[in-house]
Amino acid sequence: MKKTILIILLLTVFSFFLCTQVETIEKTEDNSLDTLQNNRNLDEPIVKYLITAQLLPKVKKLEASEILTWINKTDNPISNLRFHLYYNAFRNIKSTFLKEAGFGEKSKRYLNKLKFGEIKIKEMRIINGEELYGKIRYISPDDQNEYDRTVIEINLEEPVQPYQSITIKIGFVLTIPKIIARTGFADDYFFLGQWFPKIGVLQNDGEWNCHQFHRHSEFFADYGEYKVDITIPENFIIGATGNLIKKEKNVDKTITYFYEEKNIHDFAWTASPEFKKIVEKIKLKGNDENTTIELLLSPFHSGAKQRYLNSIKFALNFFAENIFPYPYKKITIVDPPLKGMRSAGMEYPTLITAGYSKLVPDSIKFTELVTIHEFGHQYWYGMIGTDEFREAWLDEGVNTFFEMEILDAYFKNSSSFIASNLININDWERNRLSGVSLLPVDKINQYSWKFLNGSYYSDYVYSKASTLLRSLKNYVGKKKMYDFFKFYAQKFKFKHPKTEDFINTFNEFMDKDFSWAFDQFINGSSNLDNSVFMIESKKVESNPVKYRNEAIFTRNEGYFPVELLIKLKNGKDIKYFWEEKEKWKKIVFYENSPIDYAVVDPDFKILLDKNLINNSKILNPKRTRLRTIASKLGFLFQNILSLLVM
Repeated sequence: MKKTILIILLLTVFSFFLCTQVETIEKTEDNSLDTLQNNRNLDEPIVKYLITAQLLPKVKKLEASEILTWINKTDNPISNLRFHLYYNAFRNIKSTFLKEAGFGEKSKRYLNKLKFGEIKIKEMRIINGEELYGKIRYISPDDQNEYDRTVIEINLEEPVQPYQSITIKIGFVLTIPKIIARTGFADDYFFLGQWFPKIGVLQNDGEWNCHQFHRHSEFFADYGEYKVDITIPENFIIGATGNLIKKEKNVDKTITYFYEEKNIHDFAWTASPEFKKIVEKIKLKGNDENTTIELLLSPFHSGAKQRYLNSIKFALNFFAENIFPYPYKKITIVDPPLKGMRSAGMEYPTLITAGYSKLVPDSIKFTELVTIHEFGHQYWYGMIGTDEFREAWLDEGVNTFFEMEILDAYFKNSSSFIASNLININDWERNRLSGVSLLPVDKINQYSWKFLNGSYYSDYVYSKASTLLRSLKNYVGKKKMYDFFKFYAQKFKFKHPKTEDFINTFNEFMDKDFSWAFDQFINGSSNLDNSVFMIESKKVESNPVKYRNEAIFTRNEGYFPVELLIKLKNGKDIKYFWEEKEKWKKIVFYENSPIDYAVVDPDFKILLDKNLINNSKILNPKRTRLRTIASKLGFLFQNILSLLVM
């Protein structure tokens, strides 16, 4: 009997302990928001956001409240939380973002024209628990800039246990800046990106991945569920991440819009009374339902309408055919007005900002390029959630590769970047020119704020990385490369792959070790330069005529397997595939004809090669001088073009 009583007592205590571990969640003051339930299920998203916001356009402010539920999906008790307050990047010129952007060197006249902005937290507490507002501490883990306020840390009295959740209410106010970069206002045009307190990413080792907002970094967050309601004046047109569930008219001549979406890691929105909303639908291969295309067109941009719609439809179909069909119900394209162009060319889940200007001639395919590039981010940033702080190439480099591929297919009968009577440049040529002439001072795979400067960041992460991927495509074949990306995307859909995952998956899929490529050009700082060192032909017999032919090829920098071609004067081709890793290759053979010329990479497959002048050599000295002059002029022209298109 005593034993039975003891067992009952133990079970009672154990049951009470379990009950105390389950967080109770307070209902929000706004009854329109559903209560979030705590759940230990491993399939439960790490984060859930319920946000209520009201735009006050006359005073350029936003008042908002947020209820965040976060699950600790590690095996470590967590006694502190870290949040991004990205908006504080625009608080003053002492922020890390504006310091890195060189605002400290701007004139007083320029700075006086700026309108700064910030995010102020008014309330922060655990629902039915600890008050956190007084515990907020600004930290600068990357550069120890005491004036940067884009990351906060809060120490908790009670740690969040493994696979338990915490629910926090946050009240905050934005002072909206005049657009400096990506977010803010321009007269009555508002674009709100990175506008709410966002929790960092907790790594498996219990450390936070929560970096400051840098000039040349973008974003990284956990996938989750978002429910956001936004109140704006009734004459404003709105566009936002996710799906519009309903809207309600209010007595004060405002309208509240309710949006929801799952499997996303950010939320952005825009509003302006001047937008013209254009809605079309497209049926994608592999999807049962239509996908809605919502274009928010600015005044005087009617000439861009079909350019936007045609290019987004082509990109949607391209990804559906070659990767997997776009899984969300809607994609929104925001066409910023000229006064708001500093918000152009950016990606957010299910919403992109593109760009158009009457000042740019139609022969420059800027609008199509930006639309296709930003939509591509829906995959390599949006659904394959790469870390744009630490490994930006996995998004930007991969996405630029697909930008080049899609633009090639879209403009198959003309050049894909500039197509005019005077000049024709393809997008892949533009990126090659930017990426191959770099000093070997950085590597592609490094933190985004660690590069020599902004140009080196973009030229490495976008251009050199994509040029490597296009060179690998030419090496393994287009179909094999596309099949790999389909496999990779499916494997890491709604996950967070790292560089080592990409490399291991590539080697696994190709059933061959390509570490030599990634070690040199992604994790290393190598350049590539192949050349024809010398060619020689000597007559050794006269009857019949026989020549001793010799060609020496060198690897001046780097290694990449490459085709070699020796052309004889009688038209015969001598071909060799140089896969060995030695620094030079000598080819000696006897033929009844002397050499005419020799070429490294005759079909121009290895686009990483930085110097094309030394890729060929002609035996005839008279022709050599003319060819050398022409080559040098061509190389000079290439470099001039590089400066023009950067």
